[in-house]
Amino acid sequence: MNHPDVAYHPRLVDPAGERVDQSKDFGLTMIIDKGIGLASFEEFLQLAGQYVNYIKLGFGTTILYPPEILRKKLFLAQESGVALYPGGTLFEIAYYQGVLKNYLDSIEKLGFSYMEISDGTIDLPTSERHNMIREITARGFTVITECGKKAGGSHLSVEDLQKTLYSDLEHGASYVIVEGRESGTNVGIYDKKGRIDTEFLLAVEQAIPVDVRKRLIWEAPQKNQQIELLYFWGRNVNMGNIQFEDAYNLECLRRGLRFDTFILGRESSAIQADCLTDYKNTGHIIL
Repeated sequence: MNHPDVAYHPRLVDPAGERVDQSKDFGLTMIIDKGIGLASFEEFLQLAGQYVNYIKLGFGTTILYPPEILRKKLFLAQESGVALYPGGTLFEIAYYQGVLKNYLDSIEKLGFSYMEISDGTIDLPTSERHNMIREITARGFTVITECGKKAGGSHLSVEDLQKTLYSDLEHGASYVIVEGRESGTNVGIYDKKGRIDTEFLLAVEQAIPVDVRKRLIWEAPQKNQQIELLYFWGRNVNMGNIQFEDAYNLECLRRGLRFDTFILGRESSAIQADCLTDYKNTGHIIL
């Protein structure tokens, strides 16, 4: 994106020439907010709001904010074209405690129009999950769901992801997040060292067509995970649980404004041939 008073050449702004803008329904970036202050939040949006689609209020932090601060955050996010929403853990707590209607009434009154439905900690029967998606979208919310458990050592099967993705979308969800927590270790598609199960990604590629896969948001809090997902799925893969301080870093990775992804599959340059060779041979980027 060029700034109106500075005429950067397009090949400097986006060397790869592949980055889509915020109006598209893919290439999404979701930031996790673990309690950033209002001034920092506003400054972040001024600097990086144009590169972000969603900001998730992590865990159950939403409930701890003074209402006037939440409303200000919502206003600032909306002004920047960014969707702010409560994390799925708060939905799970409200459901488990039997106060879901009160929760929905409260966040609607505050001004939220997006929310996350998950069952990373609780047991939520499939039929009830579908009912929740339908009922909450009927109230006017845009629903994002999450697939996967949060307990250490919990890993997805391709079949479960495929089934959840198709059924959640069918019942009204807009996107499905693939669980990775804020650590990116020993959960979902990551092992204890945070390395991606590339065999899982290959199986997903075979099982789920690209027009449906673009409704997946991969939680990828670590830089090496972001790089590997970009190498595997391309520059416009949807990614979430990105730290505030990494928003510019990720956008640079997407555009080829960092060494790590400068060529990303381009045959015309040998600058990073060693990284490409490592990926093809091992399924991992050696950083």
